[in-house]
Amino acid sequence: MIKNIFIMKSTGELIFYKTYEDIFNIKLTSSFLSAIFSFVKQTLRTKELSEIEVGPFRFIFEIEKANSSELMFALFSDRTDNLVELRNQLKEIKSQFLDKFDLNLLTDNFDGEVSKYLEFEDNIHEIMERSKKLISKEIQKDLIEVFQELHTFSSFVISSALLTQTGRIIVSYLDTNVLSEIIRLLESRFIIGNSRIHELISLEDYGILSLVGIDNFISIIQFKKNCPFESAMIISKKFSTRLKKLII
Repeated sequence: MIKNIFIMKSTGELIFYKTYEDIFNIKLTSSFLSAIFSFVKQTLRTKELSEIEVGPFRFIFEIEKANSSELMFALFSDRTDNLVELRNQLKEIKSQFLDKFDLNLLTDNFDGEVSKYLEFEDNIHEIMERSKKLISKEIQKDLIEVFQELHTFSSFVISSALLTQTGRIIVSYLDTNVLSEIIRLLESRFIIGNSRIHELISLEDYGILSLVGIDNFISIIQFKKNCPFESAMIISKKFSTRLKKLII
């Protein structure tokens, strides 16, 4: 989940931030982000700062050139959160912020007064809420019942999940490391333009993994290694058919 949102000058002045989970000092973090950007720009000779992973967390950046300086928009989230979805949200945050406020007052004419930007929290709330409305609470409840039935139906089933084709988590019982690998797979496919999975089954170190596309969604089942491939495919197709009736 998203833990923090930052809007700041690349020189370190914090303009706006939104905290969902208070896990570190905001001012120290803004100084850290400014130092990272300065390092990338001066040492690597580039202003292309995209994302940084730190342990189980991830910073995602959007940079806006503004006269003689830059504005930095950053999200801090769990590493398992979907990069494509977060990138779209951050771009929308940047777009709405630049539409709402005068860029000149944030750069060369910046007076340090940031209280005027507090009202942008309403925009943040709207963007975040809009991104959540994929599945209603009623459907979510029905989905969970189907997942629970799956887990009692076959002794071969280890875990399962329902994601969007871009990797947003709808329901997941997968181990964090397995989920992270799947999301990375979806992100990499999306980046190269192969954004749809129809059917994919593979043998991994942690068992047999089956992915079945359901329009904009993907049903996922992790089976034990000794599960016959034919059984895995049959169970996966029946499971995805049941989910399809609920979400399509």
